[in-house]
Amino acid sequence: MYRFFIYCFLLQFLFTPTSLKAQHSTDSLQQKSYKELQNLFLENRNVDSIKAKKILKVYMEKAKKNLDTLKIAQAFRLYCLDKSEENKQPYLDSIIAITKNKQNKNYPAFAYHRKAQFFLHQQRNIEKTLNNLNQARKYAKLNNNISLLYKIEHNIGIIKSEHLNEKQEALAIFKECEKFYKDNDRYIYRYLFTLHVIAETYIGLKKYDSASYYNNLGYNKAVNGTDAEQNKMKAYFILCEGINQHTKEKYTASIDSINKAIPTMIEYNDISNIIDSNFYLGKSYYDLGNKEKAIPFLKKTDSILETLNSIPQYKHVKTYEYLKNYYKEINDLSNQNKYLNKLNTVLDNYLNDQIFISRKVKEDYDIPLLIEEQQVIIKKLNKNNDTYISGLLISGILLLISGGLIYYQYRKRRLYKIRFEQLIIDSKSNIHTPSHSNQKVKSKKSSDLKVPEKHVTYILNKLDEFEKNHDFLNIGVSSQSLADDIETNVKYLSRVINHYKNKSFTSYLNELRITYAVKELQENVMLQKFTIKAIANEFGYNSAETFSNAFYKQVKIKPSYFIKELRKTKSDKSPLSM
Repeated sequence: MYRFFIYCFLLQFLFTPTSLKAQHSTDSLQQKSYKELQNLFLENRNVDSIKAKKILKVYMEKAKKNLDTLKIAQAFRLYCLDKSEENKQPYLDSIIAITKNKQNKNYPAFAYHRKAQFFLHQQRNIEKTLNNLNQARKYAKLNNNISLLYKIEHNIGIIKSEHLNEKQEALAIFKECEKFYKDNDRYIYRYLFTLHVIAETYIGLKKYDSASYYNNLGYNKAVNGTDAEQNKMKAYFILCEGINQHTKEKYTASIDSINKAIPTMIEYNDISNIIDSNFYLGKSYYDLGNKEKAIPFLKKTDSILETLNSIPQYKHVKTYEYLKNYYKEINDLSNQNKYLNKLNTVLDNYLNDQIFISRKVKEDYDIPLLIEEQQVIIKKLNKNNDTYISGLLISGILLLISGGLIYYQYRKRRLYKIRFEQLIIDSKSNIHTPSHSNQKVKSKKSSDLKVPEKHVTYILNKLDEFEKNHDFLNIGVSSQSLADDIETNVKYLSRVINHYKNKSFTSYLNELRITYAVKELQENVMLQKFTIKAIANEFGYNSAETFSNAFYKQVKIKPSYFIKELRKTKSDKSPLSM
């Protein structure tokens, strides 16, 4: 027993100084100003990530304790620094949510601008990019953030020039940016980048001498600098002039310039300019008649384009045209068909997406002729593989598939009918009404929730109000927005719903909405006449697809079928039908 006490004493002696030291460290951090904490975080984030997280936690706790919205937003911004682009989005959304009604020079404009960059560079979703840029511009103007405003205008110019083919409008935007950046050394990198995009835009407008002027101007400005970014910009101007030389049909000069620039693009992993470098090297060799040397560069361009989760820039569509024509010349039907299929697919995407330049596609390409060409190739390929036998096999398979589909549709209609009838019975007996499981105590102790008991009772009461007031029908409801509305912690809210409702917040919200939708669609005849999109909006959904998926997941039939059967049932009961 004596030894046991000695052992405990030694353990206490060993660990108490460490504990006291950690506590002292935390107390010391809490005494520091926001600026000191931020500087400490930036100093440690690449050296000691654990310490950096601790510092940032103290920063956030201090901001929350002081109810300082803008400092909370700044903390979210600092959290973004060590996150991937995709993982930054929730923090940016949080900044927007808390600063819309309490703005300053940076917020929420900064968050909208960063979201726009994500949609442009990571997803190439032009519509969402423009929506976020317009919001960023609105708040930057409102709060007189001139520096950010010109960055936003610059991004809008990029969209107009590279994605919407509105180069003249883009040029006007870039020229305004150039005036702002020109005489301010603080913006030297932005100034150089603006000169670069002006040169690129002049190439698109076929004003090659003007493009050369701006490339030379930018190169001479960059060559005098010692900064790494300025040094990188020299390569950008060399590449741009190489592309310009290609458009002037000076292919050897073009190849020489691009070969000088491409190592820098690879060093900085600049995917967009790596694509351009390979594309124009391929084009230059192709136009020189050296097709054997051109094809590897064009295939490299294609392989990189395949990694992008988006439609390629319009100029890069030529990649597929060159490859298709090359394999046509050497009578390689398989590869000819492969690249013709890629060409038709990309052109079809342009034609179906009004964001892009569908008019220009129709001017540049004879779409029906390309489709006809592909059909001819497929026929030739089939012929080479014994068309007659293949035709018989395909016909047999199609017959089997058709029979299977007919039987599948019959079974599906029968199953849907049974589900519909059961749904009507269940809805009348309130079987599908979400249970107020907050009235029913689970066997699991609420203390296991790690939520104070008073908070549990409070949240359950608020959820009752949320259900009774039909607040779940509001578009845009999320766990965060509901937590804000009922003035609680989103973690507490999620834990209570998981425990007492026995489902996630999303499942809980969908069940409330769909149960209500089933009831309303039966009782409200006018609602049955709405489009699925309009009905979706009535029940809190942004899109018809999301509503249909949620409806099917819960009741196992599509809303369109449900409405059709409701109408049919009403028609059958009508006196006129008797």
